[in-house]
Amino acid sequence: MQNKTKYYLIGLKKLSTNNKIIVKNVIGAFAIKGIALAISFFSTPLFIAYFNDNKVLGVWYTLLSVLVWFLNFDLGIGNGIRNQLTKAFVRNDSCEIRKVLSSGLVSTGCVTFVLTVVGVVLLRTIDLNNLFGIPSGVIDRNILFQSALFVFLALMLRFLLTFVSSIFFALQRPAVNNFLSLCVSVLLLLYVLCFQYDSAEDALLNLSLAYLLISNFPVLIAGFIVFMTTLKSCYPDIKYVEKNTMRQVMKIGGVFFTCQVLYMLIVNTNEFLITRLFGSQYTTEYTFYNRITSLVSMFVMLALTPVWSVVTKAQEEKNYGWLWNLLKVVKRGGLVLVALQFIMLPFLQLLMDIWLGKGIVEVEFITALSFVCFGSAFTYSNMLSTIVCGMARMKLQLVCYLVGVTLKFVVVISLADTIGDWGIVVWSNVLVLLPYCILQQIDLNRYLKRMIMCPV
Repeated sequence: MQNKTKYYLIGLKKLSTNNKIIVKNVIGAFAIKGIALAISFFSTPLFIAYFNDNKVLGVWYTLLSVLVWFLNFDLGIGNGIRNQLTKAFVRNDSCEIRKVLSSGLVSTGCVTFVLTVVGVVLLRTIDLNNLFGIPSGVIDRNILFQSALFVFLALMLRFLLTFVSSIFFALQRPAVNNFLSLCVSVLLLLYVLCFQYDSAEDALLNLSLAYLLISNFPVLIAGFIVFMTTLKSCYPDIKYVEKNTMRQVMKIGGVFFTCQVLYMLIVNTNEFLITRLFGSQYTTEYTFYNRITSLVSMFVMLALTPVWSVVTKAQEEKNYGWLWNLLKVVKRGGLVLVALQFIMLPFLQLLMDIWLGKGIVEVEFITALSFVCFGSAFTYSNMLSTIVCGMARMKLQLVCYLVGVTLKFVVVISLADTIGDWGIVVWSNVLVLLPYCILQQIDLNRYLKRMIMCPV
């Protein structure tokens, strides 16, 4: 055992600096995510028991899904801060670091205030029962509004605190963000275990309030710690707020923002479309399938977490040879992961029975196949997007997503009544993401070959 450990340590020392950063963060992230995954699997049956009503549980899942969309309306500031801050750390420019932090915090704060005001007005105006397809007899109108308001305020506070998350990404410590998410999951699980209510309405309202209090507490504490230690000489200061730095963050963020919104409309509207067109009870079924079939993509996204900022670092260093090798790893790994998705297909019923218990979900082959295809396209597209976003080279992504959003909604809305099966929503994602995977890979191949031959 000692010889094996020594062998791995020697192998790690031989890696390049960028590869060491990725490997160390991936190991840390997987250790944390292993615990988080176990919690996620145990929490789903507990949430079923907590609500004791699949329609209300479907509303909770849809509520989180829809309101999480608002996190994308940050004009991409979080990602803009992340990329600019990474470059400043590479140059070891403490003055620039402070400018980015100060200007980024002011920008984020202004956008958060505007979005909060607009969001509260919209929540008060919209008929939420009609929006979520849930009768007022199941959930009272005021209860649903209050629940939506609590979750929305939690997400707005979380948006403000993306400033903290961006710092850990730029410091090449993405595992910290995973740990903070794990803390939130543990706290919510403890809440569901410790509290029970007589009605599903009370359960929804109180869980929403708990979500507001719990979801941001770990991030807030982490922010205080990082400015008391690593960045104690670089804390934000109004004197370091610069229009040019804000403009640069917003310019990069604007492209991220547009791509985020379009991607959100492709991937994060599934629950909403199913609830609206087919019924909230099918959203719960969608969630069960999605949790199982997204296992591979969850691990992939975890492994990719440190890659984005390292790609930005490599580009700033003009290390295009390393980027080319990374793309080759992505292409080869992508094929293996697609194969793993399809290998899972015959075992889905067994996994469902072990996870939720026998008789809860009867797996249908066509539905399962749609999720496997969706998972494959989703995983590979995210692998490519991580490289593209790290380099802030997203014009092709922007075009593909714009066409994809239009195509998805046209297909789903026009065929929903004809087909009468919520699976059309899942298949539409495959139709949209597959062309992007092909075109983006071709574009990256051409760009990196050109930069290796004639670096700027």
